[in-house]
Amino acid sequence: MKRLLSISLRLAISGVLLFLLFREHDLISEIAPRFRMLLTNWPWAVAGIAFAFLSLLLTAVRWHILLRGFAPALAFGLVLRAEIVSAFFNISSLGVVGGDAYKIMSLSRRLPGQTMPVSVSLVLDHLAGLVAVALLFAACIAAKAADWPDFGPDVRMLVGGYGMYVGGAVAGLVLSWVSFKPSLLDWGRRTFPRTFGHPKFASTLARMTQVHDVFATLWQRALSATFVALFLHVAFFMSFYCGLRAVGGAAPVLDVLTAMPIVDAAASLPVSVSGLGVRERTFEALLAGIAGVPDAVGISASLAGWLFNLFWGLVGGVLFLLARHAGASKPEVQAA
Repeated sequence: MKRLLSISLRLAISGVLLFLLFREHDLISEIAPRFRMLLTNWPWAVAGIAFAFLSLLLTAVRWHILLRGFAPALAFGLVLRAEIVSAFFNISSLGVVGGDAYKIMSLSRRLPGQTMPVSVSLVLDHLAGLVAVALLFAACIAAKAADWPDFGPDVRMLVGGYGMYVGGAVAGLVLSWVSFKPSLLDWGRRTFPRTFGHPKFASTLARMTQVHDVFATLWQRALSATFVALFLHVAFFMSFYCGLRAVGGAAPVLDVLTAMPIVDAAASLPVSVSGLGVRERTFEALLAGIAGVPDAVGISASLAGWLFNLFWGLVGGVLFLLARHAGASKPEVQAA
């Protein structure tokens, strides 16, 4: 019942936001003509789809680097397929949790008895992405520092708020790493034996120690994953730049790269369906304030970028259905 209520609420929020956007910027007279430009500007549309695939490919590379820390024989093709199919679940489950759950289940079947390391590696994979996007955002803001006085109050509020959010997240990551250290946990057991010795708390501490052990094993690989994640985010953000060019808009690449971390964070909030409505409103406000892109163009560009990534989600759905059909028709192979 709670899940149904959550899904209904997300559908309602996305529906209301899109309705307001299309009422403010008429769907027929302002948005639809922009989408017809996709046919004229088809090279940009193809480039957007290619960048969307490149971001998926690099996402698989990033996770594969971490997974090979405890499963060196794991084939890259399996990880790439899991990433593409998870893109389908990110759409169909109305959130990224579905995609992550599929990836854990898919790889855990290939690596029996290693569900915990697989899960921790995925968490570390996301944390590497967080650090990478923080570095990319900081670099873009530094490059745009001279233009800061020209930003409107809404843009400054969004940029400042996101800066505090991502900075706090990185600081929390460092604090968590220190808190998970076995030496600190041992000190807690000696200093607070009754609290740390409680059965429920003791089991939590045991899991924290296991997580720390996996982190300690994979930290060098996490640095490589963070480096890959920088290019991953650039590729993903470039799919939206191509969306902007495909609908007839124009803006410096740096402006789009500056706006997209904030847009992506807003779209990731669990309040809408695949970020629809939230992404468009945020993209519209930032591109208008930073690069002077007309509102209708910004909305159209955001939707086009989302469609480029949606394409690969649909490909993932086809792969998933084909795999299920093959498994149903050959049960003896699945049992093997």
